[in-house]
Amino acid sequence: MKLDLLVDFHEFWSRLSEDIRSAEQSIFIQTFALEGDHVGQQLAAALISSAARDKRILADSFTRVVLSDRFRFSPANIVDASLRREARDTAAMLSCLQSANINLRFTNPYGPLPRKLLSRNHKKLIVIDEAVAYVGGINFSEHNAAWHDMMLRIEDPAAVSFLREEFLSTWNGINRSTHEKLVGLEMFTADGRSNRVAFQPVMDLIDSARRSVFVESPYITFPFYDRLRAATRRGIAVTVLTPAQNNWRLFANYARLECARSEIKLRLFTRGMSHLKAMLIDDECLIAGSTNFDYLSYRIHQELIAILTVPEVIAAFRERVMLPDLAQSAAVDCRASELRKRWLGIQMRVLDAAVSILT
Repeated sequence: MKLDLLVDFHEFWSRLSEDIRSAEQSIFIQTFALEGDHVGQQLAAALISSAARDKRILADSFTRVVLSDRFRFSPANIVDASLRREARDTAAMLSCLQSANINLRFTNPYGPLPRKLLSRNHKKLIVIDEAVAYVGGINFSEHNAAWHDMMLRIEDPAAVSFLREEFLSTWNGINRSTHEKLVGLEMFTADGRSNRVAFQPVMDLIDSARRSVFVESPYITFPFYDRLRAATRRGIAVTVLTPAQNNWRLFANYARLECARSEIKLRLFTRGMSHLKAMLIDDECLIAGSTNFDYLSYRIHQELIAILTVPEVIAAFRERVMLPDLAQSAAVDCRASELRKRWLGIQMRVLDAAVSILT
């Protein structure tokens, strides 16, 4: 098995574009966001020029209503000239792709009920021929490409076969909860209904941590904070790294509230937005993939989770992601009085209950 950790978009695109050029049979791309900006056009051009016979793109319906992190149909955005231009460019790009015999489908159409509104297919998955696959957190849009993030490139027949089958299942409108265990790599898919089963191994790993848990993610919420808080009470060193400049500001404040009522060490990434999602336990086990370690991932999003124990990959993550990101972050003093901790606990429980009722 060959596993490569690709940090940030430039490194990811350099490898992916090479794989697209050499593809002969098929290119399957699943993304959460697909926009007609420079990054989307770059992908479209690469696919159109590829000699592969079977080329398909799956994108979530989220990208039909949100462009550049902005809801297209809000009163202010409807009249925004730049956003309207990007919407036209995106429509033209999609039409061009379809004219070039590249098949395109959108997952999870919106509906009026809360679950239909919130349930998204959040996976980022690429399978080329039957030779190589990519999983991780990077989408195809300029703003996402500018963020700090990572992908995992996999060369292994069994892993690629599993991920190819997963793509084709979603293509056919079937969301599955599946599992594949290989030497050094274990993968889980969450179907949006029975996600708690898929996430149980992650919870078990947190619960069994012996020394340390490092989490980097922009959108961490309950129930993951509950397990991290419990780990600190067992004497485990827990560090959460989340961006200071979060594209959803609520989550930076949420992190402060959670860490104020626990011994979790909070650090804010100061080099722009980090969209990277990873958890390293005892420097021995790396959890990566599309999950944000938030409630929506845990309950209703379709997600892909990879658990890696390959020493070389763990070392690469420490040296190329964790240590540099910690060096480019600032510690936050989240100390609070016992009274304030109790009040924060009440606020979190009310929020938990409200979200649970909606979903």
